[in-house]
Amino acid sequence: MSIYLISNREVVDNKFRNDVKDTAAGSSFRIASCKLDNTNESMKYELLPDVFPAGYERVVKALKDEVSAKELKGTEYMFYDLYSQMLKSKSKSDVLFFIHGFANSFEDNLKHMYLLHKHFVGKNSPIKHLVYLSWPTRNHKVFTYWNDQEDARETGLMLNRLYMKLHGFFKDLFELHKQERCKNRIHLAAHSMGNQVLKAMLESLPKEKLFPLFGEVLLLHSDVENTVFEPGEPFTNLEYLSERTHMYIHHSDDALRISRVTKNFNKRLGHRGPKDRTNLNNETFIVDTSKIRDTEKIKDIIVDHWRYLYSPLTREDILSVLDGKNENDFDRREKTESNYFILKSN
Repeated sequence: MSIYLISNREVVDNKFRNDVKDTAAGSSFRIASCKLDNTNESMKYELLPDVFPAGYERVVKALKDEVSAKELKGTEYMFYDLYSQMLKSKSKSDVLFFIHGFANSFEDNLKHMYLLHKHFVGKNSPIKHLVYLSWPTRNHKVFTYWNDQEDARETGLMLNRLYMKLHGFFKDLFELHKQERCKNRIHLAAHSMGNQVLKAMLESLPKEKLFPLFGEVLLLHSDVENTVFEPGEPFTNLEYLSERTHMYIHHSDDALRISRVTKNFNKRLGHRGPKDRTNLNNETFIVDTSKIRDTEKIKDIIVDHWRYLYSPLTREDILSVLDGKNENDFDRREKTESNYFILKSN
């Protein structure tokens, strides 16, 4: 079981900067390995040595025990570690790649990672590994919307670079060196403005570079325009990147209501889903959580923006999605259209 953090925050004295006026560092990023800090309900982390360029020949040598894995650095080591564990595991050993939303300091990120691990990683989940993308938002809520929006776009370019590294790793490993493919999957989740990071990545990737990297994609309370699934728009490319996409929405999400007022006044995807649902393909689904009343946290009772963390029924639904359950076989879903489900309390 492995936990990694990837960030384009500035590094000072071998630590990521926390809640300061920081901006995304273009396409540059660093990787840290993490461990649970149960005392503080947070994460401890250690930066991996950086390497440029990443040479995946060394990963193949490490897999063959020709060199020590301890000699690998940066993405070399992360890719080696995750692949080797996924390959050797006799049970499901999937990876969840998570992009957080707006107004989070780095310390907030570490606590958020702890909660994600608590709810979605473990023996009762197909997820055994967590990779978390931390980008330089600040913990000042509404007042950082404009800065965070620009940083989200910059981070999308960084995510593009990471994607291309993984694309190269797969080609080297499986096409050039004919290594064994594991049967486990990588899943992608983006919360709130993390969807703007994803949007920027999808806009900057050439279509010929798209390949089915992800199993499930989860769009959680998405803070992007409700037109992103219109023909020619960036989220239509998700069908080339994944097996299925589930977007979780809430009609009373006040954070998205504030976002609409402070940004570009477009309706948000996380409120009622896409502007035109007929544009959705057969592997893209909407899960409406508006009728669920089991929220455990007062801030979500008030704002309705964090159901994936604080609603047990929503978490249960998400885990079933990640486990590959057929979208029509969920006990607590009421189907109203071919791709629209209402999550019910009973």
